[in-house]
Amino acid sequence: MRDGYDGEALPPRFVEYLAQLRSEVDRPRMNIYPGLTPQPWHDPGRFRVVAELQRHAPQVIAEAKALDDCLFQDEAEKIGRVGRWSVWFLYERGRKNKENCSRCPTTAEVIAADRRVTTSTGMIYFSRLDPNTRIAPHKGPTNMRLRCHFGIEIPDECGIRVGGVEARWEPGRSIVFDDSFEHEAWNLSDRRRTVLIVDVWHPDLSDDEVLLLDGLQRYAFGQRPTNYCGTE
Repeated sequence: MRDGYDGEALPPRFVEYLAQLRSEVDRPRMNIYPGLTPQPWHDPGRFRVVAELQRHAPQVIAEAKALDDCLFQDEAEKIGRVGRWSVWFLYERGRKNKENCSRCPTTAEVIAADRRVTTSTGMIYFSRLDPNTRIAPHKGPTNMRLRCHFGIEIPDECGIRVGGVEARWEPGRSIVFDDSFEHEAWNLSDRRRTVLIVDVWHPDLSDDEVLLLDGLQRYAFGQRPTNYCGTE
């Protein structure tokens, strides 16, 4: 991926996206991008960060397991749940938490090496579901990003359903899904479930589109206060 956009003409889908923004002044849909393949589940093999997380799985899992429970905070998103859902951020909307990343150097290095990990709008964090926790069905805010879940601590009787299709996590492996589809997750076991969540750009987006969207979103988020918009 290049460091800056140097194309002579804007990509047609980006032009369409800008026109959409101008036509929806009262209720702009900043997060809907035209022409992206709409499917709930995606092949993890298409994403470099997945392969790198798997290659460094023992170190990433060890770093996550070493984190003290007191470091995690309750998930602030207003999504219905039974039980406790807690998170610990490495990146929030592209802002690196240097102290947290220093506690997980291998994990942070894998993330920093991949330019297809989302930046300005992306979240990268460890997510825990305590025993007997269920997260209600909900949808994420955008079709431009996909959500990678890398399994850390995965007991039996836990799983996730996206677009009506159920799956489960495996330690040291990743699943990738479009969280703009309705999805829910649960841990009905007597042990906690932990995954690393990494937001990645939709693979249908070209490098030029990624550069343009990232710049546009950095500008947009810099103009107004933002609330955390992550989802499980």
